[in-house]
Amino acid sequence: MRGGPKPWTSNSALRAARVKIRDLEASRAYWKNRALAAQGGGPPAASEATPVGAAQEPDAAARQLLRLPPPGHRHSLLVIQLTLQMFLSAGLGSRGVPRVLSLLAPWMPVSLPAHTTVLNWVYRCGLAILLQPPQRREDWIYIADHTLELGTSKCLVILGIPAARLLETGYSPSHRAMQVLAVKVTTHSTGEWVATVLREVAERTGVPVQIVADHGSDLHKGITLFRREQTTDCVETYDISHRIATLLKAELQPDARWQTFLAHCKRTLASFQQTDLAFLLPPRQRTKRASCTSTPMSSGRKTCSPTRSGEISVPFGPPAF
Repeated sequence: MRGGPKPWTSNSALRAARVKIRDLEASRAYWKNRALAAQGGGPPAASEATPVGAAQEPDAAARQLLRLPPPGHRHSLLVIQLTLQMFLSAGLGSRGVPRVLSLLAPWMPVSLPAHTTVLNWVYRCGLAILLQPPQRREDWIYIADHTLELGTSKCLVILGIPAARLLETGYSPSHRAMQVLAVKVTTHSTGEWVATVLREVAERTGVPVQIVADHGSDLHKGITLFRREQTTDCVETYDISHRIATLLKAELQPDARWQTFLAHCKRTLASFQQTDLAFLLPPRQRTKRASCTSTPMSSGRKTCSPTRSGEISVPFGPPAF
């Protein structure tokens, strides 16, 4: 019939209804067992008992709860848990997660959240981590930095790690080893404002033993003001990546060969675009970047190695450096 339901729509609705009925029956049996046990009425009748396989497993109660939605939610705990794991651990996007769940739907009791729902769960998870009170210690190390300005606002982020954990990470901590201590957004960052944020964080964590940051004027002034107020020693450390980039810039900026190299990179960028050699394109230069000097060097080696070996030829002749 032209006006009747499509076969795939009716089958999908029927499968969803069967899953819902199964979950409701399992939930009813579980809570009935709990009620009878609380009243001392003994186990329920065999016809109303929990399925045999689930009753014999020690984590049957937890599995039953996973199928139920938390208060105020429409999706089950299982769906929320799978969504967060796929988004945070597997690297799937907010639209990719529902597509993977749709592939699992025929074999698992899962519903399909919208991509906005996925983002809301991730945001709530991040907010819960941010609001979690940090452990108060005497060996905190802060890493402070500003994001690039977005419109009229910029963001100050302060990460922290106890000095005792540096040995566990081989003195090269990853993002997972760090704890987010503060995320502050402002339209006008000053040294006084940075010092105020540091005071608020120190009230929750204790005075840090070290603060790592670049020497941005507002950050450096704020850290200096904060250190003057402390009775214990607090060391300010110049971020190594920014420090090396500053030294390289001072060393290479007056060199004519460096300027020739940068000009050659720009010509390469213009010549290789929309060609088969696009994979050799050098990165676009950014002025506000710690690796602004090292990145052209690595890309230059990548571009020059096949040209010098004779594998390919550039349209404007051999490299001039």
